[in-house]
Amino acid sequence: MAPQQKTRISWIWLPLFLLAGTPAGAQSPERLKSVLADPHARAAAVEAGRKASSFCANCHGADGNSKTPEVPNLAGQNPIYLLEQVRKFASGARRDQWMEPAIKLLNDTERLNIVAYYASMEVAPARSTRPSDAGRELFSKRCSACHGGEARGGERFPRLAGQQAVYLVRSLTRYRDRTGQRMEPEMLAMTAALRDKDIRDLSDYLSALR
Repeated sequence: MAPQQKTRISWIWLPLFLLAGTPAGAQSPERLKSVLADPHARAAAVEAGRKASSFCANCHGADGNSKTPEVPNLAGQNPIYLLEQVRKFASGARRDQWMEPAIKLLNDTERLNIVAYYASMEVAPARSTRPSDAGRELFSKRCSACHGGEARGGERFPRLAGQQAVYLVRSLTRYRDRTGQRMEPEMLAMTAALRDKDIRDLSDYLSALR
């Protein structure tokens, strides 16, 4: 085989070798950041994630935009945040009757690839929602410090822009009423004084953002 051909083949396969990694570190945030920083590895991860996510599409949509109002969009979510939620479902730190068994069917590399894929997708526009002025004011006062001025989140806090309104209403209500599995102190404090109307206004505002 000619040296030039060997070099070309090695560049084709390098991203796949990078993605294989070692089982111990395949799901680490550092590993994900390394993959996303390399154009070849990122492209390979996104494509592998698209294929591996086929059974996720039943609930979260093929492109990460859920067709079910109660199920969250994953498209455009911060990849590090998303990977941490995957880890929590896998360990039982976060509970859900559907997510826990589904995540456990995936190996660490498949989880990382699926995260890379969904994070690369764009959030689809909300069908008939327009930003709520009351929701905008509430978000600015209560939520923007953690979730960002445009509600795009970060590594520790999720993107809320473009999220399903019904899912947001349910999640915020559970935090306020302390009836859900998650009990993050910041969220409990932020939602404690919210009325039902406030929750609807916030959800309408956030679901209309892009």
